[in-house]
Amino acid sequence: MKQRKNILIVDNNCELEQLVKEPLLKQLENSGVAPVVIRAKDGAEAAIKSENQKFDMVLIDTEVPRLMDGGFVYGIHTYKNTQDADLIVISQKDASDLPESLRSSRFFKKPVSPAELISAMITVLNAEHHGTAAREPATAAAAHKYAVDVRVINAVIKATTHVLGQFGCPNVKMEKAGPKSPNDPFLGEVSSVVEIRSQAFQGHLCISFDKGSFLEVVSTMLMEEQTELTQDNQDAVGEINNIIFGNAKAEISSYGVQMTVPKVILGAGQSIPCSQGAAGMMIPFATSKGKFYITVVALPLAKVA
Repeated sequence: MKQRKNILIVDNNCELEQLVKEPLLKQLENSGVAPVVIRAKDGAEAAIKSENQKFDMVLIDTEVPRLMDGGFVYGIHTYKNTQDADLIVISQKDASDLPESLRSSRFFKKPVSPAELISAMITVLNAEHHGTAAREPATAAAAHKYAVDVRVINAVIKATTHVLGQFGCPNVKMEKAGPKSPNDPFLGEVSSVVEIRSQAFQGHLCISFDKGSFLEVVSTMLMEEQTELTQDNQDAVGEINNIIFGNAKAEISSYGVQMTVPKVILGAGQSIPCSQGAAGMMIPFATSKGKFYITVVALPLAKVA
């Protein structure tokens, strides 16, 4: 029996899919591998498709519009359905100019040779097929590792940038996302946390501002320059994050995720105890005067038989 291998191609105009699909199927026709090629037109669609299906290989064209705007590229190695996938990247840029999450991939600089690309894909797929038995322990362990729902993360990112833009902080830049140890303290000094829960997991979302970014945001919100953290302006973080999470709630709820009311946590070095088996992700942002961080931590819930 052939072993099915799911391949996600992130390609907005079908050219990459048309380039590799038929030759790949033909050359693997008599092998033990049955490739299934699925295309996503951008990072958002890739996130949705990888939420519902596990992929053995992800092929990305970095020139796809809006690919770098959301969390998919930056968290591709932490999401549960792509964390073990082999990654192949095609780009006009040099590998050193790509996000860190893509630098460990098999890299092809445009213009790419179709024969070389297909050969690399076949080599990887055949190697995985023949090496399955040796890889079973690692794969079994990975199956129990939870990775956060990228759609939830993208909803919070979108709401955060929208709300801060409305407050008059347009120069907000998302930096490289990455995994976060669940029990590590928050990096900011003023944080707001909401608990989240679905049928599959429970955990929390947090937005944590350092002093510089918080004073910048609250100054624009209060329309008065704030130079120091005080009890009065620290209370504003609850209102800011109420607005952010409120903007994201409808979308997050549509994914079957429930949220509590935000709780403010003041002071540097604060943390929330997490159960063993939880996993997390952090997305840093830079403003003109500091940084803030979105973190999401979740623990899988046991399925009821």
